[in-house]
Amino acid sequence: MIANRIRTVSLLLIMVLIESLIPKPILADDSDHDRPVRLYASAFAAPIGKFLALVPVSINGRRAARGEQFIWGGEMLQAPDTGVRVELDELGRVTLGGGAIVRFATARTTFDDGTRGNVLIASLINGAITLKLQGDAGAYVEAGGSVFTSSRGASFHVGVTEGRAALTTLAGTVRVEQTAQSELNIRFVDELGRPAASGAQLSVRVRAARQIQVRVTDKNDRPVPDMPVVFALAGQGGGTLGSGATAGTSLSVTTNAQGIATTSFSAGATPASTSVTAAVPGTSASTAIGVTTTAATGVITGTTLGIVAAVAGGTVATVVAVKQAQGNREPVTALPPNITPTR
Repeated sequence: MIANRIRTVSLLLIMVLIESLIPKPILADDSDHDRPVRLYASAFAAPIGKFLALVPVSINGRRAARGEQFIWGGEMLQAPDTGVRVELDELGRVTLGGGAIVRFATARTTFDDGTRGNVLIASLINGAITLKLQGDAGAYVEAGGSVFTSSRGASFHVGVTEGRAALTTLAGTVRVEQTAQSELNIRFVDELGRPAASGAQLSVRVRAARQIQVRVTDKNDRPVPDMPVVFALAGQGGGTLGSGATAGTSLSVTTNAQGIATTSFSAGATPASTSVTAAVPGTSASTAIGVTTTAATGVITGTTLGIVAAVAGGTVATVVAVKQAQGNREPVTALPPNITPTR
């Protein structure tokens, strides 16, 4: 009898355990009755490649990384002046020229012969890249208002100069198509929205900031709102674009209702010359303007100054002015006077 009770209790415990492990449907509240809603989802995320660089590479305009670094789909890279080579998993190799700015992604597609395979998707905003694909991989590259679609295993070079793309095919076949947004115009404007003069240069004092803005218009000179504009700073060390958490060497800004995209340039601590490029990704709309960082004016620089002043009562006070660092806008301070009695 006791054995039967133990067996019965054991069976009940097993049934309770099995019931607790069976997933139950999620109930959605309905005005009439509750209906079971089964949710099924799956996701996979992983790096698409990596690079090895001795000089920092800008990632998404904010994070400068060197050494071996993994990259993820959708990230925007800005190569240093020496360039950088990116190895992409199951796709091939992409070499970025000095200062090149490009965004990478990957996908699966069906090729002309009906077979499926990997394809590299790249948006070249500035500079030049050279692609060498693996034998079973293709490429889709947007640059300067053109789209380049390659055969599997192709090798080719794409460069953007003044918003126009140029192609050099090294191996395989590359087809060229024009995009629908190639008639956009972009120009730098001042605070009142007036176009900057041809060849205009911006001048910014060291450690100071200045607003930079562009206007995007269509072929009829009408403003184009909600259009992404990528601002990019040539080289590294001349300053930063944006402010706060978004500050970096490149960033994307969307145009407002007047077709204007605005950012700021913050100068570095030393005089320098650089340039800022503004481009609409996937189109030929691109422009650049020179930026010169100048030394601050109206401050004392040089060696420590010794000033001797006569003080009432027959004493002499030696006031020592502290050396003012170039570009530092803090007022010149003085050490307490050294009072020397007169005999």
